[in-house]
Amino acid sequence: MALTASPSARRGRIAEICEKLAIKNVEMRTEKDEDVKPYVNEVSPKWERLPLPAGYKEVSRVLRNALDERVDKLRTMRLLPANVPVSKRMLLELGEKVRQSLRTGKSGSLYGAIVLQAQAMSLTHAVELLETQGAESLLRFLSRLENAETRSSRGLAKDARIAEARSLASATKREGHPKESRLRELVEAELSANPDAKMIVFTQFRDSVESITSGLGKLSGVRPVRFVGQATRRDGDVGLSQSEQVQILKDFREAKFNVLVTTSIGEEGLHVPDVDHVIFYEAVPSEIRLIQRRGRTGRTRPGKMTVLMSEGTIDEAYYWSSKRKEQQMQRILETVKRQGPRANVRKKTLLDYA
Repeated sequence: MALTASPSARRGRIAEICEKLAIKNVEMRTEKDEDVKPYVNEVSPKWERLPLPAGYKEVSRVLRNALDERVDKLRTMRLLPANVPVSKRMLLELGEKVRQSLRTGKSGSLYGAIVLQAQAMSLTHAVELLETQGAESLLRFLSRLENAETRSSRGLAKDARIAEARSLASATKREGHPKESRLRELVEAELSANPDAKMIVFTQFRDSVESITSGLGKLSGVRPVRFVGQATRRDGDVGLSQSEQVQILKDFREAKFNVLVTTSIGEEGLHVPDVDHVIFYEAVPSEIRLIQRRGRTGRTRPGKMTVLMSEGTIDEAYYWSSKRKEQQMQRILETVKRQGPRANVRKKTLLDYA
């Protein structure tokens, strides 16, 4: 028997799992099924759209102008389709395609293309940091460009629009991102209603873990703790050893801390049965990550899930993506279930590939 809360939203991936594990039959249950209802607690989901201040929109405009210039050049080189919005995935795929061509001996304009692609990726990341995390996160990222080893990063750092964006972001930083104040309100309201409440705040970026933990630590009655992976980055972002991670989780369970601020490292394997509120600092595009994060609450008693989204940004696209994929996953599983047991199923061994 194999159990999973989140197999995949791709039919091929589910079929691959069934094939490799020699699964003959698939059963699916949701919290709405009668044989499941008595054993689960309600999790109240809430998705909050927060408008970006005018200052943030101005910084975003400057960065997007620099991004559009590079995307237009790649389109002129016929490396990106015309009249189609360019996503991060398209840029990643383009980078792999160009590098593959370079490995096979083709060069010429491709060297310029790889610089443009790398700079477009950096600018896409810069816009995402600004709009979903805040001006402080953007400024940290832009400062790293100046000291980067790659030609593309150093070239981007010299762009006049990067200097303009840094100047505008420095002024905007004092205003703060709307997520910062809303997060404080959510945490204070939860502890006001229940002083013994425990919360987990998920964020995509380790830089944000630092700033969120620091900001919440200034609030009365809030005892936040940083929970990240073991890797240590060159800029002084020190990782946690396994023993430190174990101790932090123990202290969180024992209420020495009441807010765990973490990245994707906290999505799986955490056994903290009485978390009252899970807060996403940004939306995630993956249905698997959505399910895993949501599953940190509602274990022994009803829980809450709140997702903070910057209005009109990638946050909203990720929100719709994860919802659509979760619904699609359930439809695929229902179809596989209706098909009934598979015949002549045999688990493959290494001899099958000899």
